[in-house]
Amino acid sequence: MSDQKEQQEEIDFISNSSLQSTVKKSKRKQLVKYIFISVITTIVMIYVLINGSQYLLNKKLEKQDYLFDNIHGANIRLDGSSYNYNLFSVREDSTYVKTMGDRTIVWDTTTKNIPIFGAEKLVDRGSGMSESNSFNKEAKRVVRYNNFNNERKLDFYYPKLSYDYLPHEIDIAADLDDNKLIEVGLSFTKPLSINELQKTLGDKNVNWLWVDTSYAAQMERMTKELPEDDLKTKGGGGAFGFDVYPETSYSQQQINYFNQNLQQLFEKKIHKNEVKEAIKGINENTNSNPSNLKFNGAVVTGTAKELKRFQNMDIVRASVLGATIDKY
Repeated sequence: MSDQKEQQEEIDFISNSSLQSTVKKSKRKQLVKYIFISVITTIVMIYVLINGSQYLLNKKLEKQDYLFDNIHGANIRLDGSSYNYNLFSVREDSTYVKTMGDRTIVWDTTTKNIPIFGAEKLVDRGSGMSESNSFNKEAKRVVRYNNFNNERKLDFYYPKLSYDYLPHEIDIAADLDDNKLIEVGLSFTKPLSINELQKTLGDKNVNWLWVDTSYAAQMERMTKELPEDDLKTKGGGGAFGFDVYPETSYSQQQINYFNQNLQQLFEKKIHKNEVKEAIKGINENTNSNPSNLKFNGAVVTGTAKELKRFQNMDIVRASVLGATIDKY
């Protein structure tokens, strides 16, 4: 009889409403605790994922072509880029400009998709790097046009190659309406040092200097394999060089900056073949002393009146008319 009573008390204890309430309350607390921990863990993971992703993307952006843009392209510079981050990639919209006197014109635009892993992809471009070209009877040469804005592209003539015809379009530029801002590419009779340019060319209306990256075997190959003049010119968009700034014009500081950029590009293996060829040419032309860079040409801009002083310079072998825009 007593055993039966004890079993009944146990049953009553388990089914006791206060115990049931306590158990339910404990379960609710445990559930809330689990939910809280899960939410905090999820937030932390999302935070780490997003910030980790942006960190990796930013590190990858540091390895992009900005160093290359600084020293490549005649009078062409990167004006700015905007970025739209996704979880595992970033879209980069960039604008490239040319400086014309005291103004700039848009030369090209690009849109790239840059993933955390894998190669970047060019999604769209404004066609500034593409071109249309045809033989111009008046100019007596093949003239190239930027498909983005229909402006003329620059071409340079190597001092070490011979040509059937050498244009002197600085004469055309000097006779244009003085309400125009004009770009002209000058090609020199021989490679010149920075000190020689400072004395002969000066820095007024000079925007950019073309660095001599050619080498003997390359010039010999071009002479033998490229019979047409237009095949032996150097397109401005593919030339190495740097901008001329009044505060540091023709200084060793500019040369050092150029060489440092080129060396960083080489170490990071960015545009590997072009950079390797450029370094090879510079080493040959400077006896492995890059601080003694030589220059094959320059880009000058300004009004017709301002450009007249370049007309009869002995150092100028050829000149090509580039972009022209209204001054006002």
